[in-house]
Amino acid sequence: MKKFFHEYSYNIVKMFVNQFAISIFGFSLTIATTSAHAESAGFDLLTFVVSIFAVIFYLFLIYTLAWDVGSKDKISVDVGKKAYRPHLGILLSLVANIPNLLLALLYAIATLAKASNMTFIVRLIATMLQGMYFGIITSVSLPLGGEYVQLNSLWPTFFLMVIPAMLISWLAYFLGLKNFRFFSFISSKKPPVDESKIKK
Repeated sequence: MKKFFHEYSYNIVKMFVNQFAISIFGFSLTIATTSAHAESAGFDLLTFVVSIFAVIFYLFLIYTLAWDVGSKDKISVDVGKKAYRPHLGILLSLVANIPNLLLALLYAIATLAKASNMTFIVRLIATMLQGMYFGIITSVSLPLGGEYVQLNSLWPTFFLMVIPAMLISWLAYFLGLKNFRFFSFISSKKPPVDESKIKK
């Protein structure tokens, strides 16, 4: 475990920093779109769409980072310096998401204990830490107990929000380890033709 943190602590911290930066970005956009449509009631499509794009951008950053880590590890794996661990990406993301998971756990405990003050504070912190999801969890409601309840009022939501990042990190690391790029064909260019060598 000590070796793991020595080798990957920088990447883990970078994952969390990326999350924090996109969280502020997503939270700000959501607040802006919500304020612009404050007079409308019910589901706010613009806020939802903005939040979706913020999440996609966040996951893209996670994908890029994890792919690079896997690609670098491929060299050491190929020469036998490192063991082949195709699922390492999910572990990286799991460690990076420890603050989110702890807050989700605290929110679950506070909700089940019906500690309203603690519930509000923990939910606020947890929401701001994953602000890219803010528009989604406040726009979508589920019918429970005869009434509609927003996703941010349900404690399982905050556990579920870490799953996309963990899955993307796992997939990206694995693909990096295989040196496989999804969109390599986009950047592939045919070599320039030397017109001087073309026979007339």
